[in-house]
Amino acid sequence: MTGLRDELIQKLEEENDTLRQRVRDLEEKIGCHFETPPQFGLTRQEGALFGLLLKNSLVTKEFAVSALYLHKQDEAEIKIVDVFICKARKKLKPWAVEIETVWGQGYRLPAESRAIAEKLLADANAQLRGEA
Repeated sequence: MTGLRDELIQKLEEENDTLRQRVRDLEEKIGCHFETPPQFGLTRQEGALFGLLLKNSLVTKEFAVSALYLHKQDEAEIKIVDVFICKARKKLKPWAVEIETVWGQGYRLPAESRAIAEKLLADANAQLRGEA
C-alpha cells in the first residue's frame, strides 16, 4: 500500500512540476514576468505591465488585469490598470519612454519608445552579464 501511495505522490509531483513550467512559459510568452532594469524604478506590477506593453502591440485593460492577476481576476478592479499606467509613465518619462493611450482600446508603446526601451533593456542585461 505504501508503494502505491508513494508512486501516486511522485506522479502528482511530476504533474505539478510540468504544470508549473507551463505556467512560467505562458507568463513569459505574454510578458507577465518581466525583469525591468532597476534604474526604471518600476514596482513588480508596473514592470509586468511594461513587459506586456513590450511584448504586445496593444494591451487592453482586460488583458492587463488577466495577466497581472492570473487566478485572482475577480478581486481586481479594472481601474487599477489606469493607476499602474499613470505611475509607470512618471517613472519612464526621464528615459523618454512613453506609454500611449489608444482611446477605447487600451495602451501601447509607440515605435520610438519601444526602441528606446529595448536598447535600455539590452544595455542593462549586458551590464548584468558583465559585457559592458
